[in-house]
Amino acid sequence: MLRKSDKLFSLYRLSRFCSTKSKTVDHYDEFPEIYPDFAKTPIMGRRNALREKLERLDMLNRRMNIDIPEFYVGSIVAVTTADANLTSKQRRFVGICIRREKEGLKHSFTLRNVVDGLGVEVMYELYNPSILKIETLKLEKRLDNDLSYLVDCLPEYSTFDFNLEPIAHPAGAPIPVNETKVELRPPPWTRRWELFDLKGVKDSWNLTTPYFKRKLHKTKINDWRKYDLIADYRENNNNLEHELKVQEEMRNFEKVQHKIGTTKKRILRSSSRTN
Repeated sequence: MLRKSDKLFSLYRLSRFCSTKSKTVDHYDEFPEIYPDFAKTPIMGRRNALREKLERLDMLNRRMNIDIPEFYVGSIVAVTTADANLTSKQRRFVGICIRREKEGLKHSFTLRNVVDGLGVEVMYELYNPSILKIETLKLEKRLDNDLSYLVDCLPEYSTFDFNLEPIAHPAGAPIPVNETKVELRPPPWTRRWELFDLKGVKDSWNLTTPYFKRKLHKTKINDWRKYDLIADYRENNNNLEHELKVQEEMRNFEKVQHKIGTTKKRILRSSSRTN
């Protein structure tokens, strides 16, 4: 009886909070993944319609000066920034995107790579004026939306060549999902990864030593989290009305820029679409 009720509750949660978007040509179903910086903040007390609108206008103007390509957590990205201390005045870093955080002008992403046997993570603010160029060398997704656990994995999962050539993605083809499952080093880890529902990690329980297994038994796990509908709503942060509004703003901005001849490039675009 309990299993049946859990199953019914899961179906209700999916029907209630999953995106029930209409299949229209104008709407991008993948908009929250491509443009997480245009999402609303999940903290209700920090929402301000006027401030968010002004921020979106600044973000669109910034996108006129730099081409921000489509990339996801798990994509291989190269970022070139200005550095006055170097002879070339530029610094280029290549790595796998392990996180995308925050909304609006504060949106940031983190790249990770292993350089000379040492793991290096660099966090960039997407709309930082010092960023000169962003390149997506390999467009793909991973099983998890946060790859912070790579810090406790073997180096080969985070090692990428700085001279990696870009891999073209066919227009209109779906975004590939890399189903690689990484192997963690023996504990202790930076975080208790065995407590997280991670799909891209091999069974961490078998890698845990008896000491940490005893420690886990003393940990109080909140089984009620899966029933927290408000937390699901805030974490998913999917708002169809807001997405349609932002997409309309982006289209209107594009039309104005095309009309005055500033640029002909498109801001609202998706690699999985042909148009």
